[in-house]
Amino acid sequence: MPLGHRTLGALGWSYATVVGKALLMLLVLATLSRLLEPRDFGLFAIAWILVELAVRFGQSGIGHALIQRDELTERHVEAGLTLSVALGGVITATVWLFAPLIGRLFDEPAVVRPLQTLAAAFVIAGAGVVSAHLLRRSLRFKQLMAADLVSYLAGYGLTATALAFRGFGVWALVWGELVRVLIYTAAVTLSAPPRLRPRLPVRESAEILFPAVGLAVVQVFDSVVRMGGCFVVGRWLGAASLGYYTRADRLTSVPFHQYVGGSLFEVAFPAMARGQRRLDRLRLVHLHCMELLSLATLPLSVLMLVGAPEIVAVVLGGQWDATVSVLQVLALAIPFQTCGVLNVAAVRANGAVRQETWRQAAHAVLVVLGAWFGSRWGLSGVAVAMVGAHVAAYLIMAQAALSLLGVRWRQLLQRWLPALWAGAWSALALWLTVGWLRALALPGVAALSAEAVVWGAALSAALVFAPSFARLRSLPWALANVPFDALGPPGRCLRSGLRRLPSSRGAD
Repeated sequence: MPLGHRTLGALGWSYATVVGKALLMLLVLATLSRLLEPRDFGLFAIAWILVELAVRFGQSGIGHALIQRDELTERHVEAGLTLSVALGGVITATVWLFAPLIGRLFDEPAVVRPLQTLAAAFVIAGAGVVSAHLLRRSLRFKQLMAADLVSYLAGYGLTATALAFRGFGVWALVWGELVRVLIYTAAVTLSAPPRLRPRLPVRESAEILFPAVGLAVVQVFDSVVRMGGCFVVGRWLGAASLGYYTRADRLTSVPFHQYVGGSLFEVAFPAMARGQRRLDRLRLVHLHCMELLSLATLPLSVLMLVGAPEIVAVVLGGQWDATVSVLQVLALAIPFQTCGVLNVAAVRANGAVRQETWRQAAHAVLVVLGAWFGSRWGLSGVAVAMVGAHVAAYLIMAQAALSLLGVRWRQLLQRWLPALWAGAWSALALWLTVGWLRALALPGVAALSAEAVVWGAALSAALVFAPSFARLRSLPWALANVPFDALGPPGRCLRSGLRRLPSSRGAD
C-alpha cells in the first residue's frame, strides 16, 4: 500500500486505541478514585517518578533508534534485542538499590517496597521493546492497539480494581502495573517475534547505541517534564497533595497529551522519518495537522476549564473537590502540549537531536523551577507554573520545527485561527449559560451533559458561520489528498461531514 494509505490506516487504528483506552481509563479512574485514598495515588506517583525516568533513559532510546534508521538489518534487530534485555536487568538492580534513597528524599518510607516491586517491570519490558518498536516502524498499529487495550484492561481494569476492593491500597496499583507490563510484552512479542538469537555485533551495536544515547538524553528531559511537577508536589507538599495533583493531571495530560498527542507522534514520527527528504510534503502535512489538532483540542480545553466542578464530581467523586482548581488551570495547557508533539515529530524525524535536546532541557528546567516557585501558593501555584512552562516549550520547539521545514510564523498563526475562533465562541456560550445551569441544581451527569450540549452547539455554529479568516484551510487539501477510504466506513463518514464545512482556499 502507498505510504499515505498506510499512515492514515495506522492513524485510524491508533485513534481507535485512544478512544477505547480513554473510555476504559475513565471507567477505571472513576472506580479506583472511589476505592483508594489520595495518599495511595500519591505514593504510587512518587514511585513512578523513578520508574518513568529509568524507562526513558534505559530502553525507549533503543526503540526510537530502530525506528529512525533508514536501513534496518537483522543484525541491528539482534543488537537492539540484546541491549534492551541487558539494560532491563541493569535498571531493575539500580532501581532496587536506589529505592531507600527515594523514600528518604520524600520522607515516605512506605514507598520503598512498592518501588522495589515495580523494578521487576524493567526486566519484563526489556524483552518486548524491540518487538513493539518494529510494529511501530512498520505502522502495524492494529496489533499495538490490541496489546495496549487488553493489557490495560487486565492490569488496571481487573487486577488493580479487584485488589482495591480487597483493601490493598497502593499495592493494588503496583500489581496492576506489573500485570499490564507482563501482558503487553507477551502480546507484542507474539505479534512481532524477533526469531533471532541474542548477540552484540560490534558495528550494528554502535549504530544503534550511539543515536540511542542521544535520544535517551532527550527522553530523560521529557520524563522530567512529565514528572517534574509531581516531584515538587510530592517533595514539598506531601503524598496526599500529590494524589490530588495527579488526578487532575490524569484528566488533562493523559487523555490529550499522552493518548491523542502520543498516538499521533507514534504514527507521525516513523512516517515523517521515511519521508524526510521531501520537505515540501512534510511542510504541508505539518501545517494541516497543526490546524486540525488545535481545532480538536483548544475548544475541549475550554469545556474542561468551565465544566471542571462537574467533571470532578462525575468522574472522581466528592472526596476530590480539591482537584477542581488544579484541573481548571491545567486545562489551559491542553492545546499546547498536544500540538507540541507535531513539532517534536518534525524535529526528530529530520535527525535534529541536538536542537531537540537543549529545548527539552530548557522545558525541564522551566517545569521544575516553576513548580518549585509556584508551590509557595499550593497546588494552584504549581499548576500555573506548569502551564507557563508548556506554553514556552511549545514556542521554542515550534521555532525549531518551522526552521527545519521552511515555514513562517505567520503561516503557523493562520492555522491556529479556526481553533481560536471556535474556542472563543464556545467559551462565551458556556460563560453565559453555566451559571443558570448550576442554579437548577441538576445532578452531576445531567449538568455536565447540558454543558456539553451548549458547548457542542456553539462550536458547530462557530465552524459553520466562520468568517473567511477563521475557516479551515486544511479542508481542500484533506479532501483532495487524504485517502479516507483507508479508514473504512468511519473514513467515508468523516469525508462526508468535512464536505459540509466552509473552507478557505488561500495559498500557503
